[in-house]
Amino acid sequence: MIANLTRPLLLRRRSIAAGLMLFSWRLLANNAVSAEKVDFVHDVYPILQRSCFECHGAEKHKGGLRLDDREAAFQGGDGGDTIVKGQPEKSELVNRISLPKEDRDVMPNRGEKLTKLEVERIRAWIAAGAPWPDGVKPARHWAYVPPVRPAVPPLPDAPRSPIDAFVRTRLSEEKLQPSPPAEPHVLARRLSLDLTGLPPTPAEVDAFTHAAKTNLQSAVEKLADHLLASPQFGEKWGRQWLDVARYADSHGFQRDDLVDLWPYRDWVIRAFNADMPFDQFTIEQLAGDLLPNATEQQRIATGFNRCTMCNVEAGTDPEENRVNQVIDRVNTMGMAWLGTTLECMQCHDHKYDPFKQRDYYGLFAFFNGTELEADRSNPKVPGSIRFLGPYMRVSDPAAEAKLQQVNKEIAATKSQIAGRSAKIAGAGTPAGHIAEAQEHVLTPTDFDSAGGANHRVLDDGSVLLLGDPPGTDTYTVTVRTPLQNIVGFKLEALTDPALPGMGPGRGDPERTNFVLHTFAVTAAPPGHEGEAKPMKLTDARADFSQASWDVSGAIDENGKTGWAIAPQFHRPHWATFRASEPLANEHGTVLTFRLVQEFGNARTIGRFRLSALTGAYPAAVVPPKDDPELRRLNTHLAELEKQQKTAPAPQTLVMKEITETRTNAIFRRGDFRNPGDAVEPGTPAVLHPLHEEGPRNRLALARWLVSRENPLVARVIVNRLWAEIFGEGIVSTPEDFGMKGERPSHPELLDWLAVEFMDRGWSQKKLLRLIVTSETYRQSSHVTPELLERDPLNRLLARGPRFRLGAEEVRDNALAVSGLLNLKQFGPPIHPPQPDGLWAKVGGQQYDYVVSPGDEQYRRGVYVVLKRASPYPSFTNFDATSRPACRVKRTRSNTPLQALTLLNDPVYVQAAHGFAARIVHEQPSADVDGRINYAFRLALARPPAPAELSTLHQLYDSELAATGKPEEAWFSVASALLNVDEAITKD
Repeated sequence: MIANLTRPLLLRRRSIAAGLMLFSWRLLANNAVSAEKVDFVHDVYPILQRSCFECHGAEKHKGGLRLDDREAAFQGGDGGDTIVKGQPEKSELVNRISLPKEDRDVMPNRGEKLTKLEVERIRAWIAAGAPWPDGVKPARHWAYVPPVRPAVPPLPDAPRSPIDAFVRTRLSEEKLQPSPPAEPHVLARRLSLDLTGLPPTPAEVDAFTHAAKTNLQSAVEKLADHLLASPQFGEKWGRQWLDVARYADSHGFQRDDLVDLWPYRDWVIRAFNADMPFDQFTIEQLAGDLLPNATEQQRIATGFNRCTMCNVEAGTDPEENRVNQVIDRVNTMGMAWLGTTLECMQCHDHKYDPFKQRDYYGLFAFFNGTELEADRSNPKVPGSIRFLGPYMRVSDPAAEAKLQQVNKEIAATKSQIAGRSAKIAGAGTPAGHIAEAQEHVLTPTDFDSAGGANHRVLDDGSVLLLGDPPGTDTYTVTVRTPLQNIVGFKLEALTDPALPGMGPGRGDPERTNFVLHTFAVTAAPPGHEGEAKPMKLTDARADFSQASWDVSGAIDENGKTGWAIAPQFHRPHWATFRASEPLANEHGTVLTFRLVQEFGNARTIGRFRLSALTGAYPAAVVPPKDDPELRRLNTHLAELEKQQKTAPAPQTLVMKEITETRTNAIFRRGDFRNPGDAVEPGTPAVLHPLHEEGPRNRLALARWLVSRENPLVARVIVNRLWAEIFGEGIVSTPEDFGMKGERPSHPELLDWLAVEFMDRGWSQKKLLRLIVTSETYRQSSHVTPELLERDPLNRLLARGPRFRLGAEEVRDNALAVSGLLNLKQFGPPIHPPQPDGLWAKVGGQQYDYVVSPGDEQYRRGVYVVLKRASPYPSFTNFDATSRPACRVKRTRSNTPLQALTLLNDPVYVQAAHGFAARIVHEQPSADVDGRINYAFRLALARPPAPAELSTLHQLYDSELAATGKPEEAWFSVASALLNVDEAITKD
C-alpha cells in the first residue's frame, strides 16, 4: 500500500489529511464506528489481508513496509509513522487510505478503494491503541468454510420469509426502514420481466391488481407460480447461463467460421423449464458423455465445454490450440461454479487465494483427455489446419422425413433427366453405332492440393475439399486400376451440403462456378511410375459449358482457356475426354490426374469424381439446345437441390474422450512447451477432498463440484440468481469469492439461501420463488436523495430493484409490446436485420447475412445468431458480450448509442409500426385519449398521468397536421412510448 514514503510527502499530505480527519472524527462522534466495537482479528486484519498484503506482505515490502507482521507493521516503512498508536491523525496509513480515488498517492493504488466503513474501522482501531493480539494468523477465508444454516433472526413483527428477517435485521442495525410495497401494476410487470423476460398483458395486470386488493401475498405467489411454469421462463434464465457458458455460433478468432452448437442452447432452455436440479445440470454439462448409457440429450449437454473458442487460422499450432482450449475449460469451471479466478495459476501459485499451481494442473488433467478439435490435414503444410469436431447427429424425425422425401424426388428427377437426354441423344445416333462406353469409378490412392486444401475421400469414390479454399489450386490425384482397354475418362463436378451454396465451386455461395484450365493424365505400369507418359486427350464433351469457356479449353494446352459452368450453378456437371489411343497394361495401370485451376477467387471444384471409360467410345451427338421438357426437369432439379441445401440436418458439437492417456504435467511459466513435474487429476487442497471411487475423470470432477461438502458452489449460484433479480449480488463480485472479492453484504442470508438451495433439491425455480415472494422483493424502488447517498447500489436492500433491462430483453420487450413477437422455440439461430457488410472478413468461409424470412426474424433474442467477431450490433450497444470467455456479470451502461438504436434500428422502427397498428386495431372505437391510455398500459403496464396524456395527444395532433396520415401520427406516439426510459427499465 505504501511505497517509498518520505518526510516531504508526509508533510505535504498533512494539510490534506487534516480536513479528512475532522470529517472522520465527526463520523465517529455520530457512532459511525465505535472504537470499542472494532475487533482486530475480524474487522481490521481481513482488510489488510485483502487490500494491502499484495504490496506489503510476506513476499513483497514496497517502501520498506510490511503489514502482515505486528513488529514490522509498527516499525513502519521508509518514511516511518505508518501506524501511530492512539493517534490516527498522525498515522500515514490512515492518511493514504483516506485520499480520494483519483489522487495518485491513494492506497491501495490499484483495484477498489477502501470503503468509508473500512477506513473508519482502521481509524478506530488505531485510535484505540492499535491492539494486535499475539499469534494472529490469517483466518480461513469465509468462502472456504462450508455454509451452515444460521438461525433466522427473531423480529417483533415476525415476517413470513426468512429473507425478510435477515434483511430487516441489517436495516435495523443501519437505522434504516424498508420501503413500502410497490404498486400492483409495478409488481406485475416486475415479476413478469424477472421470471420470463417479457412484459405482462393488460389483462394479466388487471387480474393481479384485483387479486392484490384482497391478499397481496397470495396474489404474488399465484402470479409467480404461473410465470415459473411458463415456457418463456427457460428462455429468460437460459440466456444468463449462456453468458456463463460462453455460448456462441462461431469459432472466434480471425477466421470465426460458423459452427453448429444451437442444440446445446436449446438443451439449456429445456433444462431450466424442467427445473432440472442444479447438481444434475452440472454433471450433464461437464460429463454427460461419461454417464452410463448416456442419452442423446446428455451428450448434447456437453456442448458446454465445446463453447470454447477454437483457432483455425492458417499457421496455428494444433497442440497449442488444444492446450488453450483445455485452459479455458479450467478457467470457466472455476468462475462458473467456484466463483474463483484461476487464470493466474497457469503460471504460478495464486497471489491472494490459497490455490497452488499444482491445483490448477490437477484440474487441467480432468479435461486433458478429449479428442483433438482441429488439426493439419497435411503435417508438412502449416496453413492446412482444419476443424474436425467432433460433431454428433441430432435426431429430428420431422426434418429427416422431409429430407428423405426430397432426396427421393432428386433421384427420380435425375433419372428422368438421364432418360430424356438419352432419348434426345438416341435420335441422332449414327447408323452402325453399337454400344456406349462403360464407366468405372476410380477411387484415389493419393491426393495432393498445391494450395494446401484439406480433403476427404467419400464412400462413392469422390473427393470432397474442406476448409479454407485457396485462391488458386492444382489437384494431383493418383489411382491404381486393373482395367484394360481404357478409351477415355469422365470428370464429375458434384454438389455437396458442405460446400458454399452446395457447390460445385468453392469460392462463392451464390455463383458456385469453377474454372478448370487443364485436365491432364499420365499413365505408367505399376512399379514404373517414374516412367509415366502423358496421355493425349481429344474430343472433350460436357453436359454444359459456359459461353467462352468451352470444355475443350481444358485439353488445348492453352493456360488461358478452360471449362466453366455459369450460370448453371448449384447443380452437378460432367465432362468426358477421349484417349487418342486405348490404354492397356497387362498388370494394370497407375494413373495420375492433374486438375489445374488458376482463375483466382477460389473458383475451384469443391467435390469431384473420376471414372475410366471402357468399351466403345460413343459418337459425338449434339442434343437440341432448347428441349422444353429437359429444361423443365433441370429447373425442377435446381429447386429440389435448393430445398436439400436448406433442409435442416441437425448436428451439434459434443465432448468425446480419447482411448489413450495424455501425459499431465505442470507447465513451467504456463508454457505448454516446457512441461515440469507430472501431476494426476486432482482437486484444490483448500477445498473438500475428492472421494469419488473409480476413474478420475470429468464425471468425478462434476460430482465433486456439487458435493454438499463444497463450500462455494451453492453460495456462488445463489448469489448469481440474487444478482439477476436485484441488480447486485449479496457478494457484489460474483466472479471472485476470494480474498480480493467483496465480503457479503448479508453473510447469514447468503448461507441460509445456500443451504436452503441444497435442501430443496438444488431447485432454481424454488429458490427464485422464495426470493420473488418475499417482502424485500416487492418493495417500491423509489429512492430518496439520502438513501441514494447512503446506499447507491442498494446493497442494504432498503428499496426494490430498479435497473435497465438486458440487451435481449430490450428487444424482446419492444417486440412483445408491438405484437410482433414470435414465441416459436428452439432450432437454428435467427438473423434479424443488421447493417450490410458486417460479416465480411479475411480468410475462412465467407457468409452472406440473409435476414430470416417472415416472422422468424421476430423470435426472442436468445435465438439471435452470435458470431463472435461480429456480434449483433444492437445487443452490443446494450452491453451484451461477444462471449469470448465466461462472463458471470454484464456491465450496465447508459450511452447515446442506445437512444439512437431505439430510434433508428430497423427492429425498433418495425416494432413502432407494429405497436401503432396494434393500438388502432385493438381499440377500433376509442378516441385519441382512449387509445393513448391503452398504449400506455401495453408499454408500461399503467395508465398515463394527465400531463403524459396531454403531451402525447399534442404529439399526435402535430404529426397528423404535418402528414395528414393517422397511421404516421400513431407511429410517432408508439415510437415515443417505446423510447421512454421506463419502457426499457425494470422498476
